[in-house]
Amino acid sequence: MKIMQLCVGVVGTNCYIVYDETSREAAVIDPGDNASSILHAVAEEKLTVKYVLLTHAHFDHILAAHEVLEKTGAQYVVPEGDLWLLKRENMHPFRALARGYIEDTPDIVATEGTQVTFGGMTATYMNTPGHTPGSSVIQIGDCLFTGDTLFRHECGRCDLEGGDFGQMLHSLGRLYQLDGDYKVLPGHEGTSTLAEERVANPYMLQAVGKR
Repeated sequence: MKIMQLCVGVVGTNCYIVYDETSREAAVIDPGDNASSILHAVAEEKLTVKYVLLTHAHFDHILAAHEVLEKTGAQYVVPEGDLWLLKRENMHPFRALARGYIEDTPDIVATEGTQVTFGGMTATYMNTPGHTPGSSVIQIGDCLFTGDTLFRHECGRCDLEGGDFGQMLHSLGRLYQLDGDYKVLPGHEGTSTLAEERVANPYMLQAVGKR
């Protein structure tokens, strides 16, 4: 498994391109903006994009989705709890930043345990509400693509429509309890590991009663 990380859009969203080196099959996770950059990376590596996977549907994770879907023919996978956020009228207070947004209908509506396979890899959805109702962590191999649920030593904000800090703590507690260690690839800023977050993330420690 190879992973390319692109920082896209006005708020610096991490878009990930995950692919198999042999088959060149790929998935694009959270195409937040700058579709031309994402598509250039796909073309440079001669990849076949099978899926566009969303961790959640805030504008800064989906603005490039339409063009990437259109140019690659990929299937669109969106968490069930965030389907309402795909509609332009539900993007407030971010409408000014989402002027070029075009709504697409998901091919697959993801719920807890939904799996898709590409290049011999399986992407598994884990519903982790708190930032949004549909916020999800996507597990591929030893990597957790955590969207805006878990950041390095932080968690996502819960003060936007649909956010809930109590649910966030429950979600962080679930991640804490996962067996073993994982690489943590969040929706913004730097990467981490689950082992590091278990000892250094104050919100995760609060979630399990250790703070």
